[in-house]
Amino acid sequence: MNTRKNATLGLVGLALVAGAAPASAGALFDGGELTGEISAGFDSRYYFRGLWFGDETAWTNISLSKQLSEKLTGSVNIFYTDVIDSTLAYSEANFGATLSYDAGYGTFDFGLLHYQFYDGFAGDSLPSSAGVAANRDASEANITYSQDFCSGWSGHATIAYDFRIDAGYAELGLAKSWALTDAIGMDFSVATGLSIDDYYSDDLAGDAANGFTHTLVSLAFPIQLTEASVFTPYVAANFSHEARDSVNAAADPGGDEVYFGASFAVSF
Repeated sequence: MNTRKNATLGLVGLALVAGAAPASAGALFDGGELTGEISAGFDSRYYFRGLWFGDETAWTNISLSKQLSEKLTGSVNIFYTDVIDSTLAYSEANFGATLSYDAGYGTFDFGLLHYQFYDGFAGDSLPSSAGVAANRDASEANITYSQDFCSGWSGHATIAYDFRIDAGYAELGLAKSWALTDAIGMDFSVATGLSIDDYYSDDLAGDAANGFTHTLVSLAFPIQLTEASVFTPYVAANFSHEARDSVNAAADPGGDEVYFGASFAVSF
């Protein structure tokens, strides 16, 4: 019995139940400042910071937030994903905590994140002794600054440091949303990343230790089903750069890929 996949299905079911009765979910926290979201989804490809991990993945996510003061908000997050495709065994959980400060002109997020790789960092596609493929976990600290600009555009800048491999990652991104109807929107985003001191690149396939990792372009269409639930299909394209070309091209699929997916989220 695959208990991790059973847990995934259980969280999907919990999200569906909450979506059917959003008032009941919200009633659990009446009179408090605690808010949250339960979500689940499917991706035809799983890319994280430009690095391919597998095809046909199902995931679940739970996040809770609480306003600590007028400008300070704390949140915790649990994420789990599992490759459905039988050609690769890969599963991962993330446990994170973030402190957000609203500076008025923009927002600073200070985060700690722990990754657990249940089948190894590279799944079962590489021998367990092959470089970072032997890693079963990793931890990082990250800082993100985000700000709204004119005409509805927003941007973010992220820097992260991985304590397991002593390497860093930086990212810049832009996003904009449009309302197509009262219930359907369109979200556009683009982001590009940078490997610093070999952020999961050279150890795997001889890629550049320092260099751009990827550019990700995404178009999503959130559909408001109820006041508390949203269904969001999307299509995205990942373009690998010098720090990802070799390692992504060595796997199936190649370095540049168009993929798709959908998610269902319930807020309370």
